[in-house]
Amino acid sequence: MTVEDAIARRRSVRSYSAASMSLEELSRLLRCSAGVTDERHSLRAAPSAGATYPIEVYAAAARVEGLAMGIYRYLVSPDELATVLEGDYRRELRGAALGQRMVADANAVLILSAVFDRTAGRYTDRAMRYIFMEAGHIAQNACLVATSMGLGTCAIGAFEDEGVNRVLGLDGKNESALYLVAVGKV
Repeated sequence: MTVEDAIARRRSVRSYSAASMSLEELSRLLRCSAGVTDERHSLRAAPSAGATYPIEVYAAAARVEGLAMGIYRYLVSPDELATVLEGDYRRELRGAALGQRMVADANAVLILSAVFDRTAGRYTDRAMRYIFMEAGHIAQNACLVATSMGLGTCAIGAFEDEGVNRVLGLDGKNESALYLVAVGKV
């Protein structure tokens, strides 16, 4: 699918089938959303002010073949998932997302958080602006890549920060959740 076709077909999808997604689908989604695309210069799929890369991407996996239910942190280099929490956290995440059903029904929910000091140390007054832009870049990449793979997505900004931070064990000051992207088979 061309990028133009993915843009034209991208829609917020809030209902997903019961089918599982493959680990390769999740891996491709993460790599193309936020991963390294230029090993030589350590450049990534989404732009970042001064290459400070403040955004961390977590995946709350529910129905992913070959991956136990749990929350994983995407390690950009070496392009791997690190277990943060084992188990089913759909109920807690749905509660933090104001009861939105798609959070519990998705195969995976990408949780984008920011480590603020990475950018604030360099850009002080403009840091927050750059951080929010980068989260948007990564979320849009995720939506377009998922669309190109025939998956549905819904970008979610309506959630209680404290609730998502609590699930992930984030302090909300040094690192805090900014954006959720539900991804599922349609």
